[in-house]
Amino acid sequence: MSPQVKHPASPAPRVLVIGATRSQDSLEWHVLESLRNLGCAADLFDTRIVPANAPRLIRLASHKLAGALLREPERLFETRLLRFVQQFEPTLILVLLGNQLSPKTVRRLRAVNKATIVCWCQDSMITIGRQYLLGCEYDAVFVKDRYLQDLFSRMIRATPFFYLPEACNPRVHRPFQLTGEDRRTYECDIMIAGTLYYYRQEILRQLSEFDIKIWGLRPDWLLYRLPQPYIGKAVFADDKARAVAGAKICLNNLHYGEVNALNCRAFELAGCGGFQLITDVPVLSEHFEVGSELVSFTSTSQLVELIRHYLDHPDLAARIARQGQLRAHREHTFENRMTAILKVALGYDAVAA
Repeated sequence: MSPQVKHPASPAPRVLVIGATRSQDSLEWHVLESLRNLGCAADLFDTRIVPANAPRLIRLASHKLAGALLREPERLFETRLLRFVQQFEPTLILVLLGNQLSPKTVRRLRAVNKATIVCWCQDSMITIGRQYLLGCEYDAVFVKDRYLQDLFSRMIRATPFFYLPEACNPRVHRPFQLTGEDRRTYECDIMIAGTLYYYRQEILRQLSEFDIKIWGLRPDWLLYRLPQPYIGKAVFADDKARAVAGAKICLNNLHYGEVNALNCRAFELAGCGGFQLITDVPVLSEHFEVGSELVSFTSTSQLVELIRHYLDHPDLAARIARQGQLRAHREHTFENRMTAILKVALGYDAVAA
């Protein structure tokens, strides 16, 4: 990690997280839980225009209507945010993702509070939108893609950029003991979790010889072309751990927007003790021993051969999965990531409870 941005302002940081949901197994939930486990006072400011308890259709309609009618819909919560900040008096403001907070709002934040303001952009480059994370002049921006960290560090001087990958939560992402009913629901050759899109679907179409369970949502604009019946359910928390436990192989085909980055599932699947086949990217070897903690592939033809091989050698797959799980719980937890952010942002050395 590069040199600190600021020195300690408080022995016990007060961290305001700016995000979009408190639901369990969301990034916001894990960040808050981990910060509190590190001894920080932490709270979340929800940027959604309509309250979370409103009906889903109302929330979706409001979001689309605001986007269609307003040039800067993200400023609708600005006054509410300023009032929240003045009440909470944070030492550190941690913005997640970054595309929902306008540089104009950040400028107003600095006028009412002296907190260090940083951003952790934990998504791929295709979500950057209006590039607000580049225009806010944050005290630090943490990105999960080595390519973006290198590019922005060379081209932008107003903001320091740091590499910080995603993580798992050992209290949630851990090996799970299945019941008989669980086995009937979750057992399969291969599981994959995540939204279905054409790139992912075209890869899965080439795996028709295997028993696959696809956990995730299907957009209404996608023409479904897979032989497997559409389950129509995303898995979170314990259900995600059950889905991993029930599969002989966990497939993680990275989105093409992950140029040199890992998605959250790379760490979650490992934390759950799943045997993981993952798209090969250079940064993978920084975090796992490829071949002994997980296995990577570079083409669908290689993927098919690897699936056949490890289905025929389940003991080997189990040993690899166990080593990956130990690495994830040792080095790739949200406490590890929050400790890094606190160190860079405040010079604060956090210790987990």
